[in-house]
Amino acid sequence: MILNDLLVERDDQVLTVTLNRPEVLNALREKTLHDLITVFDKFAEDAQMRVLILTGMGDRAFSAGGDIKEMVNKTHKAAAAFAQLAHQVIYKIETVEKPFLAAVNGLAFGAGCDLAMACDLCIASERARFGEPPPSIGIITPFGGTQRLPRIIGPKRAKYLFFTGETLDANTAYQMGLVNKVVEHDHLLNETKKIIDKILVRAPIAVGFSKTLINSSMRQILVDGDRLEEELYAKCFETRDQKEGMNAFIEKRKPVFTGE
Repeated sequence: MILNDLLVERDDQVLTVTLNRPEVLNALREKTLHDLITVFDKFAEDAQMRVLILTGMGDRAFSAGGDIKEMVNKTHKAAAAFAQLAHQVIYKIETVEKPFLAAVNGLAFGAGCDLAMACDLCIASERARFGEPPPSIGIITPFGGTQRLPRIIGPKRAKYLFFTGETLDANTAYQMGLVNKVVEHDHLLNETKKIIDKILVRAPIAVGFSKTLINSSMRQILVDGDRLEEELYAKCFETRDQKEGMNAFIEKRKPVFTGE
């Protein structure tokens, strides 16, 4: 499937979505965001799809940020609408109860950095770089970076990146907890798929519930998170996967999960 700014490829239970504007370092414009929402909705609705990989076309960039040529003449009203659209993309990533993995193949600046950090896991090429340059062009990010980056790396480190414009190489981003794993550039997708293989043998409903609970823990007080955990734990016992997983454990065999 080709959706203007995206290349979408399905391989069994895995959907790979590639930002496909290499001529502008995969900069994100309104059309890109609409395309991402369309694909994410289809991914959410397809019971056969288990994991989504988000990456960038070419060797230079995951995404260098928003498309400045499209943004430069926006009015206050148009900028507000764009920010709302950007947050819709982030909310889709965070609320679909399936794993999203960012395979960061190069520059991830501004909106690109925010898109990568919204994903559940982030696998980085050794060539990847992360940064938050929007204040250098007179704006802030509309992709949630000011809210999520301090939760991941701490407020002082986040302020430093936003205030100074300095960037992080892949290994530094890993040390700060922004990246799960750094791999050789030419093996990025293969290494990402190795992680996916580990995810696919686990019960999909339980994985989805884990995502929901961990994400909710970042937004609510502990007692509310505990109540939600109790609710979703009990809900697991309505699934066939719970019966299969526990019986397989007792019978000393590998479980076969169906997502039911």
